[in-house]
Amino acid sequence: MDINEELEEIIRKYQLDHYYPHYRNMYRAEKILQNVIKGIIQRNGKAIFVGNDKTGIAFVRNISKDYAGIRFLYYARNDMGLSRLEKAEWDKDEEIYLISWYGAEYVEKWFRMHYIQYEWIYDIFEREGCLFQREFFAFGKENLLNCVNTTEWTFENRDYVEALQCELYCQQCKYKNASHLETRRIALERCLFITIYMRNFVLAEKYTNLLSEYDKRYESLWEEIEVLLMKIKQHIKHRKQKDIVLYWLDAIPYGDEENMPYLQNMMEKSVVFENAFAYIGYTNSTLRAMFLGKRDIDDEVYGTTMITRDNSPVIRLLEEQGYHIKVFSGGINDKFPIAYSPSKFYMFHFEPVSRKLWDMLAEMSADETKTLWLVHAMEGHMPYLNGRIKDDYFKDGTDRRERYKVARRELDEQLAFYDSYMDEEAIRIYMSDHGQVDPDTYHVLFNIKCKTLKPRKIEGMFTMLDFNTVIEQLLVSEEGEIREEKFTREYVEIGNFDWYSKGNIERLFRNRLGLPMSWIGLKGIIDKEYIYLHYKTGKEWLQKRNDMPITGPLLFYDCESDVCEQALLPKYRQLVREYPENIILDEKFRYSRYIYILYHNMLKHNNMPERVETINRLVESYPDNSIGIRMGGVNSAMLYYILTKENKKKIWGVIDNSKECLCSRLQLHVVSYDHMDELPAAGIKAVLISSYTHLEMLREESKAWPKEIDILDIYDCFDKNGIRCRENFYELKGTDEDYDVGFPFDESK
Repeated sequence: MDINEELEEIIRKYQLDHYYPHYRNMYRAEKILQNVIKGIIQRNGKAIFVGNDKTGIAFVRNISKDYAGIRFLYYARNDMGLSRLEKAEWDKDEEIYLISWYGAEYVEKWFRMHYIQYEWIYDIFEREGCLFQREFFAFGKENLLNCVNTTEWTFENRDYVEALQCELYCQQCKYKNASHLETRRIALERCLFITIYMRNFVLAEKYTNLLSEYDKRYESLWEEIEVLLMKIKQHIKHRKQKDIVLYWLDAIPYGDEENMPYLQNMMEKSVVFENAFAYIGYTNSTLRAMFLGKRDIDDEVYGTTMITRDNSPVIRLLEEQGYHIKVFSGGINDKFPIAYSPSKFYMFHFEPVSRKLWDMLAEMSADETKTLWLVHAMEGHMPYLNGRIKDDYFKDGTDRRERYKVARRELDEQLAFYDSYMDEEAIRIYMSDHGQVDPDTYHVLFNIKCKTLKPRKIEGMFTMLDFNTVIEQLLVSEEGEIREEKFTREYVEIGNFDWYSKGNIERLFRNRLGLPMSWIGLKGIIDKEYIYLHYKTGKEWLQKRNDMPITGPLLFYDCESDVCEQALLPKYRQLVREYPENIILDEKFRYSRYIYILYHNMLKHNNMPERVETINRLVESYPDNSIGIRMGGVNSAMLYYILTKENKKKIWGVIDNSKECLCSRLQLHVVSYDHMDELPAAGIKAVLISSYTHLEMLREESKAWPKEIDILDIYDCFDKNGIRCRENFYELKGTDEDYDVGFPFDESK
């Protein structure tokens, strides 16, 4: 059953792609390219595909899978001398294919000058009637990721990104705001096609209903789609295989499923690991922990770029039990052998999860072999791309939280839709790899839904390093039950690397930025009661897990809030292993060393102690519960964190327009700015201004505050006391001399 072709027939019948003429040629070009590669393989031929676009090369590689007769040559677009071509051995290959679009004429000239026969794939396409004015595989608008202002995130492994979610966002906004009725109708048709292209049938039904008001033929369209969906469901339900479906819900920590009703419902029917933890709170580190069963830091496997049968006990176990493996991801699929990749290629890290889930159904429909299906959902990860993005999410600093909430809801909606297709015999695992920015980012989701397992909660400590033990029990154990004594521990180890990206570190030095705490390596311990972190700078952080601060510690100041119980420090110090010297000296972390030179430079004359002491003196004379903090974001959370235990009692609450602001988790009062005039009657005598970023706006705003309220402007107080601070008070930028550490700016990446 080819469900993609059946859906394509519906698209063609109703001309749903009318406003995207490139789509039809793109679809045909992929078929043509598949036939070209199929022909090479069938005649045991040799070929080389040459290109200056990493995405195009990856696209072709995904079609050819692991066929040894096809190789690839990538050359940089800015290499006008074409040095990679000069060094290549062209007599090794029977056929040469140029796949570049931009700049192809330069390579064609080079081939002609060197009397080398080649085929430009766009000539092949044109012979078949497919005409292009851009890369054949590109659909959408290039670099639309910029629409969501994610300048802190760079993805350099490919040259092209397509954000279907952003294209849908543009058309949704046009439908709502365009003055011309025909423009609005066209926008609706575009929305319908994009949602079907995304395989988001929940939203597609919404747009079909809206379009039915213009044209009744859309009613029959939806009837045909429903017939196809029902046929797929019946086919999948009859597989009767003990498949394993691993839903990898990236960046959604334990506890953040509260507005995901379907996931919550599944957890009630599952074995729930209440204390599951990632060893390192990053996607690739979690991947290695799960499939290698080794620690990136202590076992030094951080350099392992490929997970195979040779190094993975999980893969060996699965294959010995007759399982195939398929990985549906735009980000981690290249960490597995290419044979594990699906037939569809993902050009973008943030490919909608609905497409991946549909592609899983497509592969299930075409192959009866029992399989581990790993579906990597990125909706919960910054920048929270989803099909319901709207302009309201970009107005101020609250946009991230709202986008995250909406993205989780959409992810939950797609899980509910596609999970309903699974046969009850399937083992379903709902898991995550790390959290957002909280100190407890290591606490992750890990839940197993299986027909043979009774729903229950496992309270023991579980690390993703023991993933293999759990899989082994599910597949090999005669009891068909999970025996937690085989993998639960008294405590789990955690860690983090120094930041090592040359690009980000170079920006820090070039722009004289503040040094983030998250860039400092650490080792730590988590048990049922406490979390302990020991940073490479020597700083320690110990907190009760049921009373966690909502922020992490300050880099240049040891607060009273850093350690909840001093007497417990010796116990946890003894449990934590030393940070391996081999990693510190590894060339992978060569740029990290400059961070520590900067740290020690800044440490010599930083004024963080004076800042913290000044803020505490500013509030100490006020009665308990008499001070409000204006704005409820990270600045106010950090301000509350650095207050002494006695001064925390002075804080009544925060003034923020969002009831769900970050500081709402402090269990303090949260009132909107509209109620500012009511604060004196509530006993509020002063309001603290916490944000330097919004300082001018807050100072102007404060002119209208009730006269009875004191304005506690910490930045004005710093100036009056001669304390240097030209950033948010908890951040620290060094002097120009501090950044003069000999960083190799001119060194090629």
